Amino acid sequence: MLRRNRTRSKPFIIALILASVLLYNEFIVYEIQSLKWNFRECTDCVRVLLVADPQILGVRNENYNGASLAIWDSDRYLAKTFSRAIRHADPHAIVFLGDLMDEGHIASSADFEKYKHRLNSIFQTSDHVMKIFLPGDNDIGGEEDNVSKRIHERFNFAYTQPDTLVLKSVTFFKVNRLVHDIPPAPRDAFLNDYAERNTTNVVLSHMPLLFMPGTFVQNVLKELSPQIIFSAHEHKAMHTSLDTATDQLSEIRLLPPQEVSFYQLRLDMGDVHEIQIPTCSYRMGTRHMGYGLAFINTQEKTLDFTILWLPERFRLLLIYVVVGSIVALLSAIMLICGRRPNHISYSRASMM
Repeated sequence: MLRRNRTRSKPFIIALILASVLLYNEFIVYEIQSLKWNFRECTDCVRVLLVADPQILGVRNENYNGASLAIWDSDRYLAKTFSRAIRHADPHAIVFLGDLMDEGHIASSADFEKYKHRLNSIFQTSDHVMKIFLPGDNDIGGEEDNVSKRIHERFNFAYTQPDTLVLKSVTFFKVNRLVHDIPPAPRDAFLNDYAERNTTNVVLSHMPLLFMPGTFVQNVLKELSPQIIFSAHEHKAMHTSLDTATDQLSEIRLLPPQEVSFYQLRLDMGDVHEIQIPTCSYRMGTRHMGYGLAFINTQEKTLDFTILWLPERFRLLLIYVVVGSIVALLSAIMLICGRRPNHISYSRASMM
């Protein structure tokens, strides 16, 4: 009886192990990570959640065995992390900094519509939250190939909105380095002295600007006079400052992965600050993913920002492989042992 009970308990133990791993990998780890994120109470500020390079996978490049499972898992990871970031940040605005799709620039019209529908289902938000969409090179081309006018117009039609948007005292300017496009600035967006400005000018760009100077960047700084630039593309977290008095970079620093501290920057010192936001997708060849969270306070003339770092999905998938291999091995051993005879045979002793 004791042996029979032990035999019956082994499948239960294996099922318990599998259920525990599944619960941890698909729920608990995300909750633990979100508990590490910082938040700052601010009544007069504008909270901005920044989403960079989700690059949802397409059907042309993902054409191997198991591709549909990989696409499904990548989409679920983005949806899980984004929903927790929304819950944590409660943003006034959400900025998608480009490269929404991995194959947007080569997608057919039908596939593009499917990708857009997937994006809407992944990044679900309330209607009262301002949403700003920028195209990246994977959306319209421009890095390894030329930007197609038709593809660019298709993106703009799908995400129709002005290139200049105002929320409270913050003015957002969407610039496009891929096609050298700079929106005109409203007259009331500027005052001569940084310290006396009654608005905060924020430039949004998929491609980094300050770290790659040129005529286009000079025109952006001259025509829009931003205090803050948010960019993406390079899949890393980085802060760059430009001293406008000397026209020299005064600071370049990579933000340490998994560092959850708030960084505070003054917006009345004559510097232009650029914050590069890391990718939020685990399929972009980097271990460190995250969302940006910014608190823009025009009255205090400060920018507080942090990175909402995300769990390493490949490590969780590795746990599945290791635990699955162990369970398969134990199951095989149990099966082999179960087939062995559980009695001892005796041979008749010869009579002398």
